[in-house]
Amino acid sequence: MNAAKIVSGSVAMSWAIHHSKSEELASQAEVTLKKGDRESARDLYRLSAEAEEHALEALDSSKTRTLGITVVSATSLWLKAEALQQAECMACRWLASGLLPAFATAQLQELLQTMRQ
Repeated sequence: MNAAKIVSGSVAMSWAIHHSKSEELASQAEVTLKKGDRESARDLYRLSAEAEEHALEALDSSKTRTLGITVVSATSLWLKAEALQQAECMACRWLASGLLPAFATAQLQELLQTMRQ
């Protein structure tokens, strides 16, 4: 067990910090993409996806709704970063875990279909 998970306040704060950083980076990526700088936007989306994965690492798996939202978010961010292998690995790993709520499972399956088209 991760020592940070023992102290629930620290876990929540850690998830919140990483998730907030992910949102900030994704917003920057969107602005950068609108300016036409696709390569920089891709890099920002990649950093955003990495931050979202760090948020997942800090999250208690019993918080299934938050877990589902975060997994779908991270997978979508990997797609936006055009990192298809990371997106597919993330989706398949979490689908196989059996820990996700139904809405997240359905969204990940849709994302996988999108990737495979």
